[in-house]
Amino acid sequence: MDGNEQHADGIKKSIDEIIGVDTFLKRKKKTEDDQTRERFIKVIQALEEIEVRGMILGNDLALDFTSYDEKFYFVIDALFSIAFSKEACELIFFYIYERLNPDGTANDVEDLEGNVIPLSSPEDLWELVKLTQEKVGKAKKK
Repeated sequence: MDGNEQHADGIKKSIDEIIGVDTFLKRKKKTEDDQTRERFIKVIQALEEIEVRGMILGNDLALDFTSYDEKFYFVIDALFSIAFSKEACELIFFYIYERLNPDGTANDVEDLEGNVIPLSSPEDLWELVKLTQEKVGKAKKK
């Protein structure tokens, strides 16, 4: 039994004791959007790890795998371009390739009014990409 199952079992037992009746918990199935969000976050996390690995190899060990990795990045970028609008892809590519500097500092994203938009996690990126996709979709319908 994993941690989530143990937690759910503990909640069930507590509820049973409080109301004095044997109950059961029904798990809500994840929506397609929830599943897409989880896959997107895992992909972005993996790409972040790959990008950091490349920085470490380049900065600390003076190894440059740019030409080797180029075709992989081309495929990844092309797949994003198929799935997302140009504007959303720009955000994704910024997050993966340009957000973090070699010294560990992060570049900000600003809206048209100059307000800084939080973009410190794959979850933040997902929300911003979704919002961008919605706005682009509405603009195209007009």
